[in-house]
Amino acid sequence: MNGTDGPRRRRRASLAEKLAAAAAGAHSIEAFLAAAGVILWGARLAVERVFVSLQTLHPAFRARTYLWRRKAGGVTVTDWPHGLKNRPGYYASPDFEVHRSGAELRVRNLGEITDHPCALYGELRRGGYADYLMRPLPFSDGTTNTIAFATKRRRGFHAEAVERLRSLTDLFVIALERYAALETLNATLDTYLGRSAAGRVLSGRIRSGHGEETEAAILFADLDGFTEHATRLDAAHTVRLLNAYFDCLVGPIEENGGYVLKFIGDAVLVFFPVMDGTGTPRPMDAVLAICARMSELNGARRAAGEPHLSHALCAHFGRVLYGNVGSSERLDFTIIGEAVNVAARGVDEAKALGVGYVFTRAFADRFGRDLLAPMGCFSLRGIAEPVALFTFATASTPNRPRHSPVRDRSGGDRS
Repeated sequence: MNGTDGPRRRRRASLAEKLAAAAAGAHSIEAFLAAAGVILWGARLAVERVFVSLQTLHPAFRARTYLWRRKAGGVTVTDWPHGLKNRPGYYASPDFEVHRSGAELRVRNLGEITDHPCALYGELRRGGYADYLMRPLPFSDGTTNTIAFATKRRRGFHAEAVERLRSLTDLFVIALERYAALETLNATLDTYLGRSAAGRVLSGRIRSGHGEETEAAILFADLDGFTEHATRLDAAHTVRLLNAYFDCLVGPIEENGGYVLKFIGDAVLVFFPVMDGTGTPRPMDAVLAICARMSELNGARRAAGEPHLSHALCAHFGRVLYGNVGSSERLDFTIIGEAVNVAARGVDEAKALGVGYVFTRAFADRFGRDLLAPMGCFSLRGIAEPVALFTFATASTPNRPRHSPVRDRSGGDRS
């Protein structure tokens, strides 16, 4: 046995142990790679840049990349949208070559590469890097991901450094696949359940009947004339129309402390919980932002010669039970209670009155009525007591009532 084999094995074991400890203690890929970069530099491997590319299951992007540079500190994260056209230069990149071949790629003479279709090599050369080593990271789901190391050492990585980096591939696979799986789980639950429900599911609140009572603003909205739109459109254009409509709602809702609980055909159910530690929700700000986005969408549709979109929206405030409803085999995390029924029936009343936005007295009393004008009291289907409704007060505020004064269906003046 060579006399240097023992110390070399001990150095490798020590390096692997440090990386494993960093993986066990870090809460994210970014934190792990930041720690790993420092560890690799400290091990005298001359690693000054670590790049990781991971394919991911996410509705908005197909891959996520992470970049650590020694002098910059921290990790830069980039999301790449679906479609290779959104990742310029991919076919000339080392990533593509490793994805295609499943084999290691090394570029030792970065300083001599002056004419190459891959822009990365020029960036590395200008950054003073001399040697680039990319390794495949084969995950258990069959995807090939990548990790790359670069050095500014003039003569490139020394032979022992390359050997040690190669020996760490399996450790990086185990660590990164664990993080990637957790990120995929979180992204999938957030996408299909919403952030609030996803958080509760991941915290273990998955028993049937498990729930909590809370005060909340409830928002129910429904697109007008969806059947007519769907009749004139094919399936793909119908989905695009719905996505454009829901885009007007989801962003403002989440930005103002609300949660989308479910899409019901062309309708959406939302709540803004008033709970300790969750911050103060801003449902009226959300509604105003929705108005603005609907106006922008209709401007674009008008320019394209497409018909105007309108909807009916009701905002209410009350107590709801938020939790699991269903059977032991199939559960739905949702809200139930009369307050939800009031919001749904308020949408029906808004449609009957030809009003885009209505707010109950309970909502107006809690979140302010400066922008609102009373419409009167209305008997909502299935609700025992009449409900006082408001709508936007002036023409400068979106979707004011189309009828003024408002009359009930029996002809009595309710102004």
